[in-house]
Amino acid sequence: MAQNIPPELEQDLRKFENLRRQQEAFTNMVETYKERVKQLNETLENLTKQPDDTITYKAVGQVMFRVEKPAMVEELDTEVKGLEKSIVQAEKKLETLNPDLEELQKSIQLELSTRNLRLQ
Repeated sequence: MAQNIPPELEQDLRKFENLRRQQEAFTNMVETYKERVKQLNETLENLTKQPDDTITYKAVGQVMFRVEKPAMVEELDTEVKGLEKSIVQAEKKLETLNPDLEELQKSIQLELSTRNLRLQ
């Protein structure tokens, strides 16, 4: 037997699914960026142990370019700082998404129980 779900509830369910997807995307983004920062910091740590005149190469696709170590350190440091800013922004977005998601979930559950409906 098919259940009749009111249009408002259907709209809330779509909104909930959209928010849940956003939450998942931002969570994945934060994890990916944190992993990249970790890799970059390890590279920077190893690079700083080497003398400044060490021959250093940068891979761009399948091509390797010779670069000066200080320039490479600066470039990696700039990338780390940019990623850290992006992490902070994504975490702030998650801080606003999570309460909205929880509130909407409670509202949907209340509406479902009030109407004696179940989602499958």
